[in-house]
Order: sequence, then C-alpha cells, then structure tokens
Amino acid sequence: MMMKTICVLALGALAVGCHLDKLLGGSGGGSPPPSHGTPVGLAFTEQPRTVQAGQPIGPVRVSVVDSAGHPVAGVDTTTVFVTLGSNPGSATLQGDTSTHPVNGVATFTNLSLDNAGKGYTLEARAGGLTQPSDSFDIMAPPPTTGALTVTTNTPANPPAAGYTVTVNGTGGTTKGIGPSGTVTFPGLGPGNHSVTLGDVPTNCTVTGGNAQTVLIAAGDTAAATFTIACTPPPPTTGTIAVTTVTTGPEQPSGYSVAVDAGASRPIAASGNVPFTDVPAGDHTVTLSGVPGNCTVSGGNTRTVPVTANQTTPVTFTIACAATTGSIAVTTTTGGSNLPSGYTVTVDGRTQSVAASGTVTFDGLNVGNHSVGLSPIPSNCSVSGANPQTVAVTAGNTTPASFSISCTAPPQDHPPVVNAGGNQTILFGSVTVNWSFTDPDNDAPWSYSIDWGDGSSLQTGTTSTQGPRSATHSYGLNLVGVHNVRVTVTDNHGLSDSDTAVITVVASLP
Repeated sequence: MMMKTICVLALGALAVGCHLDKLLGGSGGGSPPPSHGTPVGLAFTEQPRTVQAGQPIGPVRVSVVDSAGHPVAGVDTTTVFVTLGSNPGSATLQGDTSTHPVNGVATFTNLSLDNAGKGYTLEARAGGLTQPSDSFDIMAPPPTTGALTVTTNTPANPPAAGYTVTVNGTGGTTKGIGPSGTVTFPGLGPGNHSVTLGDVPTNCTVTGGNAQTVLIAAGDTAAATFTIACTPPPPTTGTIAVTTVTTGPEQPSGYSVAVDAGASRPIAASGNVPFTDVPAGDHTVTLSGVPGNCTVSGGNTRTVPVTANQTTPVTFTIACAATTGSIAVTTTTGGSNLPSGYTVTVDGRTQSVAASGTVTFDGLNVGNHSVGLSPIPSNCSVSGANPQTVAVTAGNTTPASFSISCTAPPQDHPPVVNAGGNQTILFGSVTVNWSFTDPDNDAPWSYSIDWGDGSSLQTGTTSTQGPRSATHSYGLNLVGVHNVRVTVTDNHGLSDSDTAVITVVASLP
C-alpha cells in the first residue's frame, strides 16, 4: 500500500513542480531529519567515492524524499535498489545492492567495483522512482610486479638458431631469443632475479658471463643485456668422393650414385663424382644402374664415415662379361675386271666391304646368323655358299670368308639399224619399213623415230629383232625434204642409227 501511495504522490508532485530538481541532484552532506510529508523522489544524500578497484565506494546513502528534499519517515518497507549507470570500465558492481530505508534513508555499506575507469555512475530505483549518482572514478590498484627486458647483441658470426634466456633457473621461465634480439618477461615479483643466457655455441663467448642478477621493482621494467662475440664456426661437413672403375667388354655408358636417400647423380663407367657438404657421421653410398652382365666387387652399397672438413674416398670396382659376339667378314677377289666392292648383310644389317677386305659386325646375339655377299657381277662367281651360316659365341669373333673369282666379260656390240629406203610421196601418210639386228642379242631394245618435222619422237621397246614398220602423216604445209632417223639401243647402252630421206610433194609428176 505504501509503494502505491509513493508512486501516486510522486506523479502529483512532479506536476506541481516543487523544488525537486535541486533535491534530486543533491551532492551529499548528510541526511536531514525525517519528514512525514509525501515522498516524491530519490536523492543520493551520500555519493559514491573515488577509490581503488575492489575497495568500498561508500557508505552510499539514498533517501526517499519529499518536495523539500527531506527524508520521509514511514517508508521502511520500500526496497531501494542501486545498479551501475555509466560503466566505462565494464566493471561489475559487487556487494549488497538492495536494502530497506530507515527513517527514509537506505544505506549501502559494502559496494565496490572490480575494474578501473573514469566516469562511473550509480542509479537508484524505488517504487518507480530513479535517480543517478554523481560521477566517480575507480583507480587501478598499485602494481605488485615488474618486468624484465633481455637484449642480446651478436655483432659478427651470429648463430642461426639464436639463444635461450631463462629467468630464475630450473622451474623458471625460458624463452628463445635471436642473435641480436629482445624478449620481455612480465609478472616478476619485486626483488632479485637470476637471468641466464643458454644455447651459446662453443665458438661464442658472452662478455661478462652468461648469468646476471637483476633487481625488479614493482611497476618498473628492468633491463639485462648480453653481448656475445662469435668466431667463424668450425666446419661440420665433409666430402664423399665416389670413383667407379669398370673393366671387361660390353660396359654401360655409366651408372647412378646416391648418398643416403638423396638425389642420384650420374657417373661414368669409369669416372668420379664428389658429394660435398655431407654432415659428419656414417652415410650410405649406393651405386645403381648396373647391367646384368656386370658385377660390383664387394656389392653396390657401402657405409662410409665422414669426418668434418675431410674427403672420404669410395671406390666401386665393376667387372663386365660379354653377352654377345662378333663376325669378321673377309672378301678375297681374284681374276680380271674386278668390282670395286660388295655389300655384306648380316641379319638385315649391312656394311660395305672392298673387293678384297674385312668388315666386322659387333653386338651379335649368341647363335647362328646368316651372312650374305652382294651384288656379284655376272663375270664373277663365289666359291662356296652365299649366304653362309655362321655360329656366334659370347665374347668371341667368328670369321666368315668369301672367295670370289672374276673373268673378263665378252665384248658387247651395238645393234645394226636399217631405216628403209628413201621415198618421194604426195603429202599425206607415209610408211617406213625399218629393221635392226644385234649380234649379241642384248634384249630388250629401246628405239626412237625422229620424223624430221619437229613433231615428238615416236618411241617404244621390243624384245625381238627383225623388220618393223611405222606410219606418219605430213600435211600440205610440210612439203619438202625430211630426214627420218631411226635409233636402237641395247640393254648395255650401245646404240646405232640410220636415216631415210622422205620427200613430200604437193603433186606427183
């Protein structure tokens, strides 16, 4: 019933416009004596204080007041609430945030905020009435820890991996740091702390030692600097020099060699390949690409120790055996009218050979092979079989001989041509009866007839000797004398010609 009364009276009081503005914005200074008037508003009669985070901001007092700004007695059953208004630090209001007024004054004794910030306000609420507080600040508590910044300086030959920094030894904190770098260790308690620089290579020296003691003050950042002098680091790698020595027939052009699981490199059948920058220690060297007819003495894998800054030699000795053989073909030609040479054919492979000479066919599989000699001129003959069968054995050269004898060929004679008799004709067609004989009978023969009028030659071939006839036409415009020439050539290129005179007239006498 009291809350309803307060709400109604508050609305009436606002309409009247009593001196409530000053009242609601009261700046504190204690609570006046209680009134029995009508409650019309709320007032912070004791404002929140500026304190450190976590400390009480009160006591904070909120009064239910009448139009004169006096606390109103008789509202003790009303509940007054306080909440955060402006919250610049995203703080949480802690403590008892609701209570009942006594003689019109609600007292909050244990309110606090957990985050620092400037411009906080509280808001009081009761029975539909609200009132903001004055602005107040929450200060950060004084620091209780400090920080340490560690710097390294390596002017020359810095180690690629850098160093480590440890604060407070075993159980402390360790961080990596570059050869010339900076790391920070926050949250260190006040007092002395040990700082140790670790992972310093043997070729480096820390000026003044690698351990320092640093005094840390709360709220401050102390510094520790390590200056490191490094000489060029000693070598950590060596070289593996791989050598191959291959003997025997049918050697490969080369092999592949690899160290550990690295990329393979080509190496000649007898050659050298260096592998540089190999880390010190044991390594596996493997030779691959060895053909089946070759054997690596001691196997194709070796384990070799590498010493820093030294060269370790590794030699693979390979012996190869023949898997094929050869045929040496020799020709011996006697007599007269010898050819300049022949062609030797072995299983489809050919080579030229002199009339008396030798050629060799290598890389032939084991077994029988056909060896043939060609062409053989008609005045020559081969003693024995041609082609002949030759057996090849691995690693050996098998001879094959051809003996050829040649005689002088019989003398060739040209054909004898008769072009037929001379004729006088009326313009028009003429038939020439021509013939030829060949004492050598060198058939076939080719022939041509030149009609002497600028027309194309009449040509042909024949395989028999004897008389022939040919017909040609001369027009009126060709009246005159024409020499008809007949030529015959035998199959050795010998030829003979004869001419018949054809006189073409416009009219006969």
